Amino acid sequence: MQTLTLGNILQNKFIGTDYLRKSLSEILDKLPEEKKLVITQNGQPKGVLIDINSYLEYEELLEQIADSDPKLIKRINAALADVKKNGGIPAEEVFKQLGI
Repeated sequence: MQTLTLGNILQNKFIGTDYLRKSLSEILDKLPEEKKLVITQNGQPKGVLIDINSYLEYEELLEQIADSDPKLIKRINAALADVKKNGGIPAEEVFKQLGI
């Protein structure tokens, strides 16, 4: 599985919400080839549209992780709850710390 980084996101095809609305059937027809599309609104990434096979693989991987290490899942959920409650580190700060 690919690690999520800014570089990974930028390698994907971006489409705006206006184009998505106008061309949904065409987009869905091409989605198995594209695998993943980043949806933008007002020029900002807002979501990701993935093909069904990628989604099923993702779900299977999550189940395998949960089955193999339930404590890890609890730690991840606790960390996510902490970020929601207390906020996280802005991406710019993370990039700065990593020298990106």
